[in-house]
Amino acid sequence: MLSTFKLQNPWRQSNYKFATEPYIHRKIISDLVVHLDKKEITVIVGSRQVGKTFAIERLIEYLITEKTIDPRQIFYFNFDAFDLIEFIQKQTSFLDFLHTYGKPNSKFYVFFDEAQRIPDCGLLLKQYYDLDLPIKIIVSGSSSLEIKGQVKETLTGRKRLFEMLPVSFTEFLEYRGVNTGITLLKKVEFEMEIYHQMLEEFILFGGYPGVVILKAKEEKIAALDEIYRSYIQKDISDFLKVQDVLGFNRLVQFVAAQNAGLFNLNEISKSISLSRYQLNQYVKFLEETYILKLLKPFYINLGKTIIKMPKVYFIDTGIRNVVVKQFSSLKTRADLGQIVENFVFSELIKFLDMDRLWFYRTTTGAEVDFCFGFVEALNFIEVKYSAGKQRLIPKVFKSLIEKLNVNKCFVLTKSYIDKKSTANVPVYFSPVWGLPDLIRNYFGE
Repeated sequence: MLSTFKLQNPWRQSNYKFATEPYIHRKIISDLVVHLDKKEITVIVGSRQVGKTFAIERLIEYLITEKTIDPRQIFYFNFDAFDLIEFIQKQTSFLDFLHTYGKPNSKFYVFFDEAQRIPDCGLLLKQYYDLDLPIKIIVSGSSSLEIKGQVKETLTGRKRLFEMLPVSFTEFLEYRGVNTGITLLKKVEFEMEIYHQMLEEFILFGGYPGVVILKAKEEKIAALDEIYRSYIQKDISDFLKVQDVLGFNRLVQFVAAQNAGLFNLNEISKSISLSRYQLNQYVKFLEETYILKLLKPFYINLGKTIIKMPKVYFIDTGIRNVVVKQFSSLKTRADLGQIVENFVFSELIKFLDMDRLWFYRTTTGAEVDFCFGFVEALNFIEVKYSAGKQRLIPKVFKSLIEKLNVNKCFVLTKSYIDKKSTANVPVYFSPVWGLPDLIRNYFGE
């Protein structure tokens, strides 16, 4: 066991140097750094290869280099090494290990990586936390089914949950050396071509860090394929014990084709020959392992005018594209509208509260892609990537303003920027790639 621990904790060696090569700067790491000083357990959840272990390594680097914490105060355990699982469950032995190999009379920072592999991990974390020892616990897990579920049940008031999603478009741009600090007007005037190129690359290949850092198209596709294959093998087959992997794959492929569309449970069940029970279980797995997300419709006492069926999106457009095996240019894509709308969704959920994000659709087919805010102050977002329609205020905005408390409306275009109004409500037109500016300026990060 000790040999495994030493391999996993190289910073304990004398003269150890942290890697200095350029990396993608993630905003969530700043939030995690702040939480290191809190007594609560820090819980990081997200899909495989989204960067959780990388984030932990940056936290350890911060503790040692910025806070000058003695490396002997830091204990990192990655439970992909199965010999550690039984050890961590023996409370007396574990605490004795900390005191034997830690700096005496000091606070310890204990990192549990891939903690979903620990049986009853939530209860185990509660037991260690309730000992009220000078130990800060940081936990990560690839499957929120195990981590998130147990944490909610057993760690109420004892933890803070951080969801780590793929790289945002802004983080991608900054990694690629694009200056995101200039105004949107300047970007439109001077850098439109650059942003169109960056947007296409990001939509095609998504925001998984291991994909973002690659340059060649073939390498990116191969990396995405490996991420998805690994997900099916490790999360779906091995961890979640899904027996009908072929049926599961049929569901993912069907949803990928129907991307950004209504999620009709009965229709899908019949189309891919899965029972409603299986379908519900698989959708739950896909949501909790950060592959898909269902977006609920907004409705408030409007009777039958609202369809209550959710819409379905992929959290990462690169994963969606690898499922449908489609990486051709956006200019030639029959699914252009779907994939651009999915990009908008995937960006919104990285910055906005999912509980305050909806779509709006009536039984007559009138629809607004996204609705965000509170009942007393709603913001509507419509994606109009078609050059012929991007200058027009959607008619549905006016009817919404008559029924609801609308704060602002936004039309995301291909290249058009402007500010208009309808029924005294401002309507902002902005290129899709300017979405981060809108979020920062009007919704707050």
